Amino acid sequence: MDSPSAIRRRRRRRVADENRKRAPRACDRCKARKSKCIESLAGTCQRCSLNNLACRFEREKSPPDGEQSRPSPRVGDQITSAHAGTSPEENIAIDSHQTERILWPHFLSRLREAFSLDSQTAPEEQDMVAMQAHITRPTILQPAELSRLRGAIEAFPPRQVAEFLLSVCIKHGTDTFFYFDQAQFSVDIDQFYTDPNSHLRSDSSFVCLAMAAFALGSQWTLLERPDGPAPGPRPDDGDPGRVFYSQAKTLIPDIIDRPCLRSIQASFVLGVYLMPASAIGSSYVYMGLALRKALAFDLHQNTDDQTLDEREREVRRRLWWSIYSLERCTTVKLNRPRSINVDIVTVPLPSPLASLDSAQTFNNVQLQIAYVRLIIILDRAAEPGDWLTDATKPTRSASAEAELRQWKKSLPPEFKLENIHPKDSNYRAVFHLYLNYYYSWIAMGKVSLVTIARAKLRYHFGRESELPQIDDTVDQLSKSCSKAGRKLLQLFENLTRTGNITRFSFTDFQGCSTAVIVTLVSGILERDSAYEARVAFGLDCLRNMAAGNMTAKMGVRFVEALQSITNEAIEKLNQTSSFTGSNLVMEESALASEYNQWAEWLARQDRSQRTDQTPSSGDHLTAETVVPIPPAQIWPISQPNAAGVAWESTGREMLTPVSLVPQLAQQDATMSRQTPATDNEFLSVMCNDEQTFLMGLTGLDVLDFSGFPTSI
Repeated sequence: MDSPSAIRRRRRRRVADENRKRAPRACDRCKARKSKCIESLAGTCQRCSLNNLACRFEREKSPPDGEQSRPSPRVGDQITSAHAGTSPEENIAIDSHQTERILWPHFLSRLREAFSLDSQTAPEEQDMVAMQAHITRPTILQPAELSRLRGAIEAFPPRQVAEFLLSVCIKHGTDTFFYFDQAQFSVDIDQFYTDPNSHLRSDSSFVCLAMAAFALGSQWTLLERPDGPAPGPRPDDGDPGRVFYSQAKTLIPDIIDRPCLRSIQASFVLGVYLMPASAIGSSYVYMGLALRKALAFDLHQNTDDQTLDEREREVRRRLWWSIYSLERCTTVKLNRPRSINVDIVTVPLPSPLASLDSAQTFNNVQLQIAYVRLIIILDRAAEPGDWLTDATKPTRSASAEAELRQWKKSLPPEFKLENIHPKDSNYRAVFHLYLNYYYSWIAMGKVSLVTIARAKLRYHFGRESELPQIDDTVDQLSKSCSKAGRKLLQLFENLTRTGNITRFSFTDFQGCSTAVIVTLVSGILERDSAYEARVAFGLDCLRNMAAGNMTAKMGVRFVEALQSITNEAIEKLNQTSSFTGSNLVMEESALASEYNQWAEWLARQDRSQRTDQTPSSGDHLTAETVVPIPPAQIWPISQPNAAGVAWESTGREMLTPVSLVPQLAQQDATMSRQTPATDNEFLSVMCNDEQTFLMGLTGLDVLDFSGFPTSI
């Protein structure tokens, strides 16, 4: 048996370093990729330097020629120069540029193994390695790129302001998502401000991501406003994040083709920021860009790349599922086509990782997991097509209901709102979990609710000779939908009571609006003594959340228009001779009471008077103004067919009359003279996309169920 000294002699290099064709040593990344590693005097290889990557060598460093020898680190010590003075976790540089994952060396090795060949590389493979070493992206910015980058850097806020906005973004804007490694990004921001020569100042992706984070944080500064009189100037009702967004969007052409996580994160955060004002416009595009870049970066695949450690893998998982789940949830709520098939996703769900979670300012990994699981259920529950056919109706609905109940049952005790302090960062995040939970019930039962309401109205208006027989499953889904609407409004009561209601939240506005619409439609079937109070509260919430957002204000008008429609339907129902209280299920306290009848009549008179009063050119149009609706355009009625109640082409349209659009536009033009100017770039008043967006923003598309079965 050979002695240890003999083994060392046999393994000793026979060729001097200067005569070797291969590098005497390679950094971890080049070694894993079998790439040529050219070390510079700075102690990093050229490949890592070009891509702003942390460069680590695990073997002793040979001093270059002419350089005096100096004590070298012990074997096993890691020499890191990309981020001097940082911790090992930070040196991983998750958010830094990452090169395209070169899979062919690993693939060729596996192919040789499959063909029972030795592991020695062929000359062709060595040529590929040499060619790859010379393939680099341009490192010198073009004049136009440099000009845009300098302009964005000059627009950076003072350091204290930047740190405040970043903290607000993390605390209130992160919610149930993962945008970036909070600890690493905070270190990068600090380095940007303290080191004038930092490589981050030449990184368009980092600058764009920072501006996006500042813009998103600006939307939530209201929650950090001190109690009592404000000591300093108070921002107006406009969007305070516009100044940062305007700089970030100029850098999009420079980062759109960069294969790095930061470019994906920047597009994602910009999409989140734009959701309140342009969820179906700019935000939809940015979210799609983030999703496509994530797909191109293979974030959706369970990679076997051995160069990625567990921390890097977990960051990739969390970023992917955050992008996918928010994009899919928004797609469902806005009634847009699905972008990708979930079957192609192989990456596992996020999971806790102590080395990553302990460094996060807002550790929300459990919220991320719960949200992803819920959106997967919502996606199936709201799947378009014919899942409510007679054959699949009971089984599909029962399965979805069971999944939702099991999801709620699986939530830990700390995810109960009553157990969370209202000022805790988790409060609004948990609130959004429950909001989307109840929205899932609405998505399943919305068709049943409107179908039953219209069927009973047709019967009492003499359009049907007898009341249609309602399927038990349809009836149960309708009741679950109505109950979910009431639960949603209760959530917003808690949100208002705790002082957590705020502007610039697409999720909040859309959820509250959907709850009000479901309540209004449910009121056609049944109105209890608290009905008017629920509707009034919901509309007040919408008006408060719409401050500073013209699109949201127009959305409130749409909901008020639906309120007028349902009120007129009830009024007509009361005047119909064929109607009796026993035919339509209503509590006696709502309609039989003479006092309530008088109160409803008085309220109608008051609304009518306010409508007839045309505001002068200098008067401000209040949010309580109700839009008059011509009776002939209120409810398009189609004739029944042999199958029973039918929603034909006219009946499948939204319940908001098209002729109402000019009136809404005219009234909101009056409002615009009293409010700060908004960004006309993505607020085109009442264009086709805007109408579609308003339907999704307000939840009015819950009334559109074209393509679903016509019989009940």
